[in-house]
Amino acid sequence: MSYRTRVSSLFKPLRRFSSEESGMTLPIIAVSFFMMAGFVGTAVDIARIQLVQSKLSYSLDAAGLAAGATLNAADYNTEVTKYINVNYPAGYLGSSAADVGITLSDNNNTLNMTANTTVPTTFMNILGVSQVTVTASSQIKRTTSGLELALVLDNTGSMAGTKLNSLKTAANTLVGILFGGRSTTNNLWIGLVPFSQAVNIGTSHSSWMDSAYFSTLNWGPTSWMGCVDAHEVDDRDIADDPPSVATFRAYYSPSTDNRPYPNNNYSQLNANKWVTQRDTEGNPTQYSINGTSRGPNKSCPQQVQLMTADQSTITNAINSMQAVGNTHIPLGLSWGWRMISPRWRGLWGGEMDANALPLDYNTPHMNKAIVLLTDGANTMDNTNYTAYGYLSDGRLGTTYSSQAVNNLNSKLTSLCTSLKSNNVYIYTIALGNPGTSIQTLLRNCATSPLYYFNSPSESDLQTIFGAIADSLSNLRISQ
Repeated sequence: MSYRTRVSSLFKPLRRFSSEESGMTLPIIAVSFFMMAGFVGTAVDIARIQLVQSKLSYSLDAAGLAAGATLNAADYNTEVTKYINVNYPAGYLGSSAADVGITLSDNNNTLNMTANTTVPTTFMNILGVSQVTVTASSQIKRTTSGLELALVLDNTGSMAGTKLNSLKTAANTLVGILFGGRSTTNNLWIGLVPFSQAVNIGTSHSSWMDSAYFSTLNWGPTSWMGCVDAHEVDDRDIADDPPSVATFRAYYSPSTDNRPYPNNNYSQLNANKWVTQRDTEGNPTQYSINGTSRGPNKSCPQQVQLMTADQSTITNAINSMQAVGNTHIPLGLSWGWRMISPRWRGLWGGEMDANALPLDYNTPHMNKAIVLLTDGANTMDNTNYTAYGYLSDGRLGTTYSSQAVNNLNSKLTSLCTSLKSNNVYIYTIALGNPGTSIQTLLRNCATSPLYYFNSPSESDLQTIFGAIADSLSNLRISQ
């Protein structure tokens, strides 16, 4: 059979169908073809609409997660819109620019978002549908994973005034964000280590002291406030060795300042806790030693606050901080480490012992972190007694001030390395332009350069502590 004959035989049924006398065949065929074209065209439009829907939903989720990292930023609408425009460009498959609606919960923990766009149709337009509105919604919720956090904050004399007040406000902002409007949060533990030239561990931990040395100290009419000397034997000042490895020595400032009593013996003070001395003109004066301005507890800072799950407890401790003394940054960081080191489990007491804290490093769903802030460089001289004694005592391996400072800086670096090797996150803050050398040390100490913050003025602290709180918070798509 030839090619022409085969083709002719194929069209014979159509010719017979079209020659029927009813006259309805051609209209039916036309309507059928029109309906088939409509179905095919509608399917094409629906496919485009589904692609737009998928792209819009993905872009909204991505924008929410990106902006969610700064849920405490003042203009979160701008942040979400910025990321939407990046992920969903106007004109995608002919659609319009996304119209975004955003609301933030009262406790700053939940971001609710909707996005709308219109898609022009092609084949559906024949049926009278010129465009279709596509809507997507997303909810980004902040959830705090398990966290042991030590706030290691500079309480030295240079922090007095607006600096310390700004620090209190900013630190409380961080705490409030992490607690998310609740008084307690599961698996969230925050402690405070105020530091100056010493750290105050509290008098309840007197069992950690070298009892033989302690018995030689004469406190006169006052008593030990809880500060301890640096544990420098065998470099234990930059280690997390517990008292079972080696006991600590109580901090005891000798009476080198305007000595009004013989042999540095505080027992020579009169019973009402005041001592009479004479000023440079020979006039009698009085001062009290029952505090931190004079006497054996001179410049002893506020007691540490053990890790707690109660927001009001840590807030009260922050609000009670006072500025006193000089700057030994490694002392603060070493005690911050001891507060979260599992080698100290069962030693601190209170809530920590009741909850078997600190937990092991790398415990699933738990993190350990330290926030370290200082407004000055390390210092060492013969004027002020510190946890390393006086400069002339040589307890830092030298009697030269510049070398003593270098040694303190080296100790800080060693501590940072040890903490990071145990996967402890370190955030560092330089307040008030403390100098290039300490800023470099803090930047290198941080987990990464992104974890270092420079705060030239006190007004920057609020934003910085908010950013750190955001970093410590995990985000998830909840709906």
